[in-house]
Amino acid sequence: MSPMLQLEVLTPDKSVLDTTANTMRVLLPDGWWGILPGHAPMMSYIESGTVFYEKDGVTRYVSIYQGTIEVQKEPHIQTRVRILTAAAEEGNDLATVEAALKAQAEKLEIQAKEAEMEFQQLRLSLERALQNSNISEMGSK
Repeated sequence: MSPMLQLEVLTPDKSVLDTTANTMRVLLPDGWWGILPGHAPMMSYIESGTVFYEKDGVTRYVSIYQGTIEVQKEPHIQTRVRILTAAAEEGNDLATVEAALKAQAEKLEIQAKEAEMEFQQLRLSLERALQNSNISEMGSK
């Protein structure tokens, strides 16, 4: 049996992928990297895009919405590749995987805008409460 990679893709909500692979390719800030069993340990930022991996002669795809990749050598597994991301989709059809990730990314952007609006509202409420508290203290002196 030839050496394999242990490939994991994790989001805050779920484990998208936990499998073995013969090889993989990923786009990092300095270009495309190929990762094979026995790869040197490394860590990097991943731009949004697609990870290609091959298992038993079949190419599969994982679309990633930004994240980090870590490659480790472990005693019981020759090479572990762990990708942490906000959103990911896995499958064997590139167009379907990319479309599903685009929908997830749009949802995340909406949630981020809503969170920012809520934060600003809370910040303004706190500032008003502090101003009212300062005015009350000045009036009682």
